[in-house]
Amino acid sequence: MSILGTTQTLFVNEISNEGAYLDGRDLGEVFLPSKEIEYEIEAGDSVQVFIYLDHAGHPTGTTKKPLAQVGEYALLRVKAINNTGAFMDWGLEKDVLAPYNEQKPKMKEGFSYLVRLYLDNASQRICASSNFNKFLSKDEPNYAPMEKVELIVAGKTDLGYKVLVNEAHIGVVYYNTVFKKLFVGQRLTGYIQKVREDGKIDVLLEKPGMGKVNDLSEKILDKLKAEGGILHLGDKSDPEAIRKTFSTSKANYKKAIGGLFKQGLIDIEATSIRLK
Repeated sequence: MSILGTTQTLFVNEISNEGAYLDGRDLGEVFLPSKEIEYEIEAGDSVQVFIYLDHAGHPTGTTKKPLAQVGEYALLRVKAINNTGAFMDWGLEKDVLAPYNEQKPKMKEGFSYLVRLYLDNASQRICASSNFNKFLSKDEPNYAPMEKVELIVAGKTDLGYKVLVNEAHIGVVYYNTVFKKLFVGQRLTGYIQKVREDGKIDVLLEKPGMGKVNDLSEKILDKLKAEGGILHLGDKSDPEAIRKTFSTSKANYKKAIGGLFKQGLIDIEATSIRLK
């Protein structure tokens, strides 16, 4: 089954001067323009293409890779706005439309927004939406404390960063638990701190307790080896320098290097550490 808005492997039915005609199965014939053909092909060959509808509504293929496919999230920039909606750059010649009723908040030209691509049922056109609620799971969140989850940064609130949790629920990472810069559209791993009675989810970016320190210890050792055995971040170093290097607090850094010292792996000085 061929699906619009996704990358598929199709077989060549016929070659012409204009391009190739591919077997799109249930979509019918898919046209691949000659400018999209990077190497010589002939009837019977297979080609991997992304399938969309052209301006006339005909199934068309491209060998270019869009920034996202149907069902995926991406940070896209608005190139133009008209009475239909916002047209966003997704890496293809034809921009993708974010209709006005799918814009939350209302989009502005030149700005970038996190959107999810979907297939409009009526027109079968690929569209973009920043209205995440329509794509979230209807089930109550059922996560265990400290469960590892995949996150996408969706925006900012007064308290912290709003994140998509496993693309199924909305959670919050509080500002006072973040030790690195985050940006909308960023993908990262997190851990469930708690699911509140009202269904809201608190999320951490680092493992609490010794799990976090052990992971940091490994990063410090890797950094030391990469730097030739010496790192200019010691017991008395500036907390901001530590945060920029390891995205963690000075307290966690001191715990980690203290553990490495007790294991006999490093020596600690005021402003540096060394591999033994």
